[in-house]
Amino acid sequence: MTVRLRWQEPLCTALLATTMIGVGQASAAEDPAIGSDGYVHVSPDGTVLGTDPYYPKDGNGGYDVTDYSIALDYSPYFLMVGGKATITATALQDLSRFNLDLRGLTVRSVTVDGVAATFQRAGEHELVITPRTPLAEGAKFTVAVRYDGRPAPITTARGRTGWLTMADGSAVATGQPHSAMTWFPVNGTEVDKATLRVSVTVLNEYSVVGNGLQVSDVPAGPGRHTVTWAEETALAPNTAMLGIGRWQIDKIALPGGRTATNVYDPCATGKRAIGDRLPEVLEFLAGKFGEYPQAAAGGLFVDRDLGYVHGAQTRPVYGRSATVSDLVYATAYQWWGAGVTNKMWRDALLPESFARYAVWLWDETANGVDMDQRYRELVAAGDAAFWAPKLTDPGKGTEFVPTTKAVLMVHALRRLIGDELFFQIAEGFPLINLQGNQNWHDFTLYVSAVTQLDLTEFNHAWLEGTVRPPDAVLYPGPLTPRQ
Repeated sequence: MTVRLRWQEPLCTALLATTMIGVGQASAAEDPAIGSDGYVHVSPDGTVLGTDPYYPKDGNGGYDVTDYSIALDYSPYFLMVGGKATITATALQDLSRFNLDLRGLTVRSVTVDGVAATFQRAGEHELVITPRTPLAEGAKFTVAVRYDGRPAPITTARGRTGWLTMADGSAVATGQPHSAMTWFPVNGTEVDKATLRVSVTVLNEYSVVGNGLQVSDVPAGPGRHTVTWAEETALAPNTAMLGIGRWQIDKIALPGGRTATNVYDPCATGKRAIGDRLPEVLEFLAGKFGEYPQAAAGGLFVDRDLGYVHGAQTRPVYGRSATVSDLVYATAYQWWGAGVTNKMWRDALLPESFARYAVWLWDETANGVDMDQRYRELVAAGDAAFWAPKLTDPGKGTEFVPTTKAVLMVHALRRLIGDELFFQIAEGFPLINLQGNQNWHDFTLYVSAVTQLDLTEFNHAWLEGTVRPPDAVLYPGPLTPRQ
């Protein structure tokens, strides 16, 4: 059953490491309480992997964030925001300075545990904070940042990500690998997941949608109201979203008595035929990946060409060209992406490959498509450029380019090990890493443990290879070359 809420009809229109920053411009300084800028990854055996090679300035490992509480006041006519971010964290080392990731916007004040702190900006997105009193390892602390300005998106190979505005004053924060830092200060590494609470004050004619569940909608003076959304399951920065607009909101019944929230731009209401299929898609994917891992569900459908579908946690964002296949992908991303998340951006294709393969599973069951035939045709069509990117290291800015190659790898793995073991992995890996972070090395160890097979040749050819894999791993099991 679908309930239509709040009909509004406007005119349709076509942020482990602290920083080495001195006073003024950035400068290096030796200090045992100041690490290198960018989150430093360490493997379970203690091997220091270093910062993300694609985005070495992202994140800060000297602290761990528990919660973000964001309060925004949005002016749709001037496209301006005034914000206060309250960040609750724990120091993982003695800290005399630390930084957050915030791109653009003007910072007006910063406090640490209620005491004014010194701050400055550096590089593209560093907000460098020096508390009046250094923080001791293990100390819990609260940072409050007041800021304002006109948020701006980031141009990527996939399209524009971050804060996007529409002609009617609507605004959507969406996309990856970067988005959150365009509208609130954040520890911009995927391994520091935290809960998120967002309150937006806006004109009464505008609605607000965010991650998780809506917890309140209260008056905020003449003609204005404040809407608050909260996601109580820790999320990675790349899975945060926000939408402000003259939305039409549907509540949809899900199996088990829960409801989903689908939100539509008035010019995208034709996408209800897609959004209304969410219960069916959820039930199908739960049969493949196990119990739905999130506490909420739904989506935001906007009247804009995005160039991608953003699998935001609990509430994916769909563009003008969205299809049922996109719905299946973004919903599967709640297991593979928002649930188990990559560690570094060179690992982005790990969750992406399974989320995309979910579309193959859907087509196989719902549409009777021969997956082996699809596989053979795509393999036959692949040229040298198609096979050249490594799935384990596709390149900065091109993290998602070899997605089809990654999906072919998943199908080849399925045919190699058989459906019983394959679906044990498809369900088990996200389950044992619920809301965690993994990389390709972790995944291959898991697959080897489950299958008890030596997959060295397969992994090398598919994950590290830069040429078409040899037939032995290209056509395993019942697969045969295209005749």
